[in-house]
Amino acid sequence: MYKFPDLAFCLGEYRLLDARTGLLAYLADHFKDSKNTSVLVFFDGKKDQTSDCYSEDIGGLSIHYSHDKKADELIIGYLSFTPMPSQCLVVTSDKEILNFARRLRVRRKTSEEFYAEFVSKVNLEDESEFINLKEGLTTRQENDYWERQFLR
Repeated sequence: MYKFPDLAFCLGEYRLLDARTGLLAYLADHFKDSKNTSVLVFFDGKKDQTSDCYSEDIGGLSIHYSHDKKADELIIGYLSFTPMPSQCLVVTSDKEILNFARRLRVRRKTSEEFYAEFVSKVNLEDESEFINLKEGLTTRQENDYWERQFLR
């Protein structure tokens, strides 16, 4: 979450729930076109102070809370027991998890790489939307013609 400036700001203000919700929204949007892809998100601690929730599905994401453990333990446990680790992609900047994933031949991406890819995809979508809008605009000559026709 610290790689996304707005989420890091939330964390700096002790707004953990807002930061988590923001990350989940970004992930849901990023993976919306990925068919047959399961996205698992592991958070340290509880969902909130009073919650006994260990896992939930929100917007196509499978969210897991570590409660008294570290999320790292849950990630390593999941990778240890998954039938085909080479089909997984781990996004983290934690060196221990990256090294463990490398030993299992899990595909890896650092949080920095994921954020750069995310920003690139968003910029590409914005540019594509701008081009579509631009194509709908008429040329100056065409505007002049229609102005002459209707403003006589």
